[in-house]
Amino acid sequence: MSWTTENKGDAVKAEKIAHAEEIDFGKEQEEWNKQYAKKFLKKKDKRARLVLGIWGKPKTGKTGLSLDFPDKPIYVLDWDRGVESTWREHHDSTDRIQIHCPINRDKRNVIDINKSEKDSLMFINMVRQRIQEGEDPVFVFDGVDTYFNSCLLKVNNDPTKVTKVMPWQYGERNKTFNFMMEAVYSLNCDVIYITHEKEQYIDNTVVGFVPAWQDWGGKLEQEIRCYSREDKGELKYFAKLIGSRTKGNLVGTTWTTRDGKPPNVVWHGITELRDGAI
Repeated sequence: MSWTTENKGDAVKAEKIAHAEEIDFGKEQEEWNKQYAKKFLKKKDKRARLVLGIWGKPKTGKTGLSLDFPDKPIYVLDWDRGVESTWREHHDSTDRIQIHCPINRDKRNVIDINKSEKDSLMFINMVRQRIQEGEDPVFVFDGVDTYFNSCLLKVNNDPTKVTKVMPWQYGERNKTFNFMMEAVYSLNCDVIYITHEKEQYIDNTVVGFVPAWQDWGGKLEQEIRCYSREDKGELKYFAKLIGSRTKGNLVGTTWTTRDGKPPNVVWHGITELRDGAI
């Protein structure tokens, strides 16, 4: 055999080996790749989503901020039963803002957690349908901590009795809570979660306050704390941007959301929040 023949044979052999190493991922993978490319292009065309957590003491402007989007439809899942008064008094009961309290009670006047959970999910799914039809709303989950506490009824359905609960039994409560939080999170729109603050302890001493997210707050893109302070006889309300993955340069900013003495009280809100720029 000549050197030329050997070289040609080696070249053919190398070509076969290279071809054999190619993997055919199949038509299903090829179709998935196309769908992924389309989804990625859609992501590039959209602004960063609002996944905002607002927390603080009662009556410090949390609900006011969550409803302060004058050009958008707003849906509120109201577990705290405190949104309706703000809607009536400050938004003229507009149809643009729809509020739903899903709490159902049984004959004992105890929350029926199963019916209330189902009612909540039906409301979320209704909004999901409207988004698919072209709406671009803001969805508000008001009363995260109230809902979390109610989820304990999955473990003990009679709150009038003190029952010893084993650590493993809390799994049912946590699963119920996390599922609802995720259902809201998965909506393809801006979402806002509202909760109260709770005391933070070190060695049985109160050292500050933290939001009652129940270890869920890591998914939030933005976080605002609301508080009030009396200054020379004037009660002022403030909001501080605690964190933001989307506008890090604004973190630490404090806005005066409401000030003035009665009856000349003025609501300012947060311009950057209304514009979706936090």
